[in-house]
Amino acid sequence: MLLLFGKQLSVAAIAGIGIGWLCLRSLQLVEGLAYRGLHLVGSVAAMALAYGTADVLHGSGFLAAYLAGLVFGSSRLPEKTAVRAFHSGLASLSDMALFLTLGLLVFPSQLGSVLLEGTLLALIIAFVARPIAAALATAFERFNTGERIILGWAGLRGALPVFLATFPVTEGIPRSLEFFNIVFFAVLVSTLFQGATVAPLARWLRVAATPRAAASSAADRE
Repeated sequence: MLLLFGKQLSVAAIAGIGIGWLCLRSLQLVEGLAYRGLHLVGSVAAMALAYGTADVLHGSGFLAAYLAGLVFGSSRLPEKTAVRAFHSGLASLSDMALFLTLGLLVFPSQLGSVLLEGTLLALIIAFVARPIAAALATAFERFNTGERIILGWAGLRGALPVFLATFPVTEGIPRSLEFFNIVFFAVLVSTLFQGATVAPLARWLRVAATPRAAASSAADRE
């Protein structure tokens, strides 16, 4: 199992970074000679090529696509603002399609049977797993205690864990639907509880950004 996991990560890293770099260099070489829209199509093609290559070689296609995107995002890319806006729109469209698909898989009548397991999982993630992960990830960074707490409390959550939980269902693994319902319920509890409390907690810890600071940060990213 560990060998398979290592192979998937290695293949994904090589495919994602390698293909991302090659495609990026290609777009940089034709800068000024290509149509503006070519950079948008080229970025999508790079992600698809990275995903497909890793998947064919039995690696993680999602990780490969992510790493290729990381290469694009951290480098000098022609028409970078347009590419970023284009992919932001694609991401929003994909989110809508993903949530629609997930909604078709969830049966509210089945959630009552996983109430205890889902709530327990959400509490363990919120109060144990995520704070420890945030503390370890920021151990060598210049964050104060309040910032580390809010990072652990306001971590990413939502469709991705539920999406990953569909893999056992599609593979026909025994009790996979029960597993899917537990994950969905845990995400639901986490989103409602932590999502409703993150802003008051940030203000209480005095780590909430002022409107002026938020605007300045957004301008810096541009």
